[in-house]
Amino acid sequence: MSPVRPAPVFPYKLVATDLDGTLLRPDDTVSERTREALAAATAAGAAHIVVTGRSVAWTRHVLDDLGYEGIAVCGQGAQVYHAGEQRLLTSLTMDRRLAVLAIEKIEAETGPLHLAAARDGLHGEVLIGPGYQVQDGPLASIPSTDRDGLWAEPISKVYLQHPTLDDDELAAAALRIAGDL
Repeated sequence: MSPVRPAPVFPYKLVATDLDGTLLRPDDTVSERTREALAAATAAGAAHIVVTGRSVAWTRHVLDDLGYEGIAVCGQGAQVYHAGEQRLLTSLTMDRRLAVLAIEKIEAETGPLHLAAARDGLHGEVLIGPGYQVQDGPLASIPSTDRDGLWAEPISKVYLQHPTLDDDELAAAALRIAGDL
């Protein structure tokens, strides 16, 4: 008779997962295999935390679908959300005057930008300025013809597009021009 071996001990106390390119498939869903792996890790005693660059508003639907009730660190660390309580625990907003200054500096060298701004909070609607090409997703977008209106309320993110520069070229220019801000 062979000895009974104890179940292997899970070596980690915490499993932190990003969403895009990690937990999520390209269609924004979580596979059954990933669900099973997370369930096995938590059953073995590990805590699971979601850490993502997405704002809470862009993250909530994924967490709801997953049945996730823990803590999520969102918006590049600017927001902490308790999914079980559906409550924003902390949220740091952008300095709107500094954002406007950075945009003015960038536009002085690159020409006009197409802009959008995400409002702070659980719902985080995105105000879309003229010319900005909206990405499909679950978040409500609100067209705005008033550029100053983009900064009228606390914001968590500013999105930039340029009519001729691609994303990499614009990011490099923005870093060079306003990276110190």
